[in-house]
Amino acid sequence: MKLTYALLFILIISGNIFAQNFEDAWRYSQDNPYGTARFTAMSGAFSSLGGDLSAIGLNPAGTTTFATNRMTGTFSFYNTQNNTNYFGQNTSANYTSFDDRFLGIDQIGAVWVFKSEVNDWNKIALAINYNKDADYGNYFIAKGLNTAGHSVTNYFVDNANGVALADIKLIDGFDEDYKWLGENLGFNAQQAYLGYQAYVINAVDPNDDTNTQYTPNAVYSQVYHENTLSSSGRKSHIDFNIAGTYQHKLQLGFSLTAYSIDYAENNTITESGYDASSDLQYLKFRNSLRVEGSGLALKFGAIYKIAQGIKLSLAYHSPQWLEINEYLKQGIHTEMGNGDVFDIQPTIENAFAPYKIITPSKVIIGASAVINKRAVISGDYTYQNMSHLHFKEKDKNADTSYFDAINASIANDMQPVHQLSLGGELKFNQLFLRAGTYTATSPVKGSASLFSKYGYSFGAGYNFGMFVIDAAFMQSHTEQARTLLGLPDQSVINGQTNRYVIGIRYNF
Repeated sequence: MKLTYALLFILIISGNIFAQNFEDAWRYSQDNPYGTARFTAMSGAFSSLGGDLSAIGLNPAGTTTFATNRMTGTFSFYNTQNNTNYFGQNTSANYTSFDDRFLGIDQIGAVWVFKSEVNDWNKIALAINYNKDADYGNYFIAKGLNTAGHSVTNYFVDNANGVALADIKLIDGFDEDYKWLGENLGFNAQQAYLGYQAYVINAVDPNDDTNTQYTPNAVYSQVYHENTLSSSGRKSHIDFNIAGTYQHKLQLGFSLTAYSIDYAENNTITESGYDASSDLQYLKFRNSLRVEGSGLALKFGAIYKIAQGIKLSLAYHSPQWLEINEYLKQGIHTEMGNGDVFDIQPTIENAFAPYKIITPSKVIIGASAVINKRAVISGDYTYQNMSHLHFKEKDKNADTSYFDAINASIANDMQPVHQLSLGGELKFNQLFLRAGTYTATSPVKGSASLFSKYGYSFGAGYNFGMFVIDAAFMQSHTEQARTLLGLPDQSVINGQTNRYVIGIRYNF
């Protein structure tokens, strides 16, 4: 089983685990077919249909499809099963959103429609809509025997080499020392301090305070790893939209979109299986990451009615200009062969320099047909070239070499993503039945499946007059790769998520 695939391009410089890479950019740039229950039931195939508040996020022109003012609210819960492969060992883990909250808000918004027959612009609409793009609540375990000879101890050695022994000796206490090192010598020195104080590494010359070379305090041929990761949070956006219809045929729209990112993860790796002669017998390394982000994008769209009930659409989404702030807490626990135990748990939270992620622009082409006012068929094609995704320093005076190297790697190893979404709806008096499917290709050159996704959905709605109740189910599948904490090795994660959605539409 190849665990590296084409993601060997991910940079792990000097063993630095806190390194922005494609995994981070992919997480924060993803927009999933979440939204109203009607939108979800048809797998988001709505760019030419309009008339749905979540559809505004695809094509801003669809706002003038609404016949009346409307408010919509949508709620959901979901569960995910992850199957992880690490050096041939498969492990399953489950997560349910009920672990964090009762119901999540997927969408809430309103549209106001203004009709006029005075001139060629016969309808103007204004809308504001909050929509979730991604749920970060998840849990997975990767475990197995690392037969490549890689150990977390090497991570601490790589970070420590070049750091003077005098700087990582215990001086004022764990919190004070750890903070001072971060403020004065940087993140690498903090990692050296953790490794040295927990007896993961030894100085080559322990009697020389100017020593800058270190070795692992472990003897092994292969070691056993168990990496657990739990995460929470979401990515969402608010669309501020205006649209108009010209001569009852051409719909044009524009949206200013504000994004928000809230992400947290607890990432812990344990390592064992050292030789009996090894001083170090057990290691547990923990990182708790907290991320806050925000950004802006522009969206433009057009829908044209080429015949009664038949529409074509085109939409353009500008790059998302995202600013990311990251905060990290760490701890390490070790056990020695002689029975000694060391537990280093600084309470200090590192705040790292903000940086930017600029996602590639998107083009969405759609077509739909309404048949006898009883059936709807709709399809969307989305193109996004992921090789254009890049990182950028927020500080204009900062050294750009690190992000330059990552960006060059992404440009070389990434490729365009093609997504196809199909949906349909049948009307039986006040009852609506819906179904849909979607698939998106891999953004990684040389892989047919890595970071790809696909799914299907179905649902129903009932019109009570002034309001409509909708429900939907969506099952989605993804394949991802995750670099293990403190290691160059990756696990491959196949995830299946079942999402249950309920919403209410109110016309006013």
